[in-house]
Amino acid sequence: MLPSKTEARAALRAALEIELGSVERVAAMARDEASSAETRQEGKYDTRATEASYLARGQAERVASLRRLRAWFDLPESRREDPSGVAIGSLVILLQGQQRTMALVVPTGGLRASIDALPVLGISPRAPLGAAMLGLEAGDAFEVRTPGGVQVWEVEAVV
Repeated sequence: MLPSKTEARAALRAALEIELGSVERVAAMARDEASSAETRQEGKYDTRATEASYLARGQAERVASLRRLRAWFDLPESRREDPSGVAIGSLVILLQGQQRTMALVVPTGGLRASIDALPVLGISPRAPLGAAMLGLEAGDAFEVRTPGGVQVWEVEAVV
């Protein structure tokens, strides 16, 4: 028996909280480094302060992105007019050969979790896999080009 959409969302939300905590700590360290007296420029070719500020900004942007994703998870799940096609918010059961994977289509992806050894992915519609499955319905097969070659997937179900 497959986990429910509620269980998949909860697993990904928990993974998000762990990642957000980690990224917030790294962002704080990068911010401290950028403003540290030890990072001050010591000569015209010393770029440590500039590099540290670039790193701090990148980490701050990642924190903001994860916080927006957390806010999306906190919204009540809305009903879609067409529950059969893949869209943001859909839980998709995918098959690749005999391997089954659950994928929740989220605004920004990159999340991974597992429920009883079943992979659960948070996939963005901008990712190759997410873009390829948008609008598909149960029973549809599709291909995704990757650096390792073409992968063939099948949509087993859309929840």
